[in-house]
Amino acid sequence: RRSVEKRTRSRGCSKSSRLADGVPASQDPRPPSGGAANALVTAQEPLRPREGGIRQRASYNPPVAPQPGRSFPTQSLRDQAGRPAAAPRGQRLYGFFKTTCPTCEMAWPYLDRVRNLAHGGKLSVWGVSQDDPEATRDFSRRLGVEIATLYDPKPWPASEELGITSVPTFLLVGEDDKIRDASEGFQRHKMEEFASLAARLAGHPDSGLFGPDEQVPAIKPG
Repeated sequence: RRSVEKRTRSRGCSKSSRLADGVPASQDPRPPSGGAANALVTAQEPLRPREGGIRQRASYNPPVAPQPGRSFPTQSLRDQAGRPAAAPRGQRLYGFFKTTCPTCEMAWPYLDRVRNLAHGGKLSVWGVSQDDPEATRDFSRRLGVEIATLYDPKPWPASEELGITSVPTFLLVGEDDKIRDASEGFQRHKMEEFASLAARLAGHPDSGLFGPDEQVPAIKPG
């Protein structure tokens, strides 16, 4: 079995405070075995990925996203047949996701709108799935999105190289393959920035990403 860091990084949508299976410490039925055990719980990794859940906390302090200026590891991505993916040209917006992630499920229809705004322009929009092609196709079909998708299969080499610790993570990459912008979780203002860029590079009017009656949260952690 791989270490906790290697095995769980990038796999889940969110992180829990204690257990890899997502049970909060306050609900853990197992009694502590004394002061040493309590110290271990608080001293070990404070955040671990958990599939399919949203961590509830009073404020959102996102982890450090992959930093602008870093090279994007296109060579680590695969197509749906498991072959090395051809490097897309031009500016690209990548969205790393997992099909069991509720925040990804909420964000992907909006990312698909960004894709529509980018159509015919100088920005392409790509999903990067951390799951297998079958689960990924089901995810896209269920949400009604048509985002071109590449794969970062287990042991998630691209995610590891970039330091991605939660999904969704969005990376804007320039023609020089350098990261220009990064965003973790769902952040409404960042999605609006991506939409404005997509429209501008396609010569489309910036009509906004969200409808006036849509109830869209400002932030939803991954």
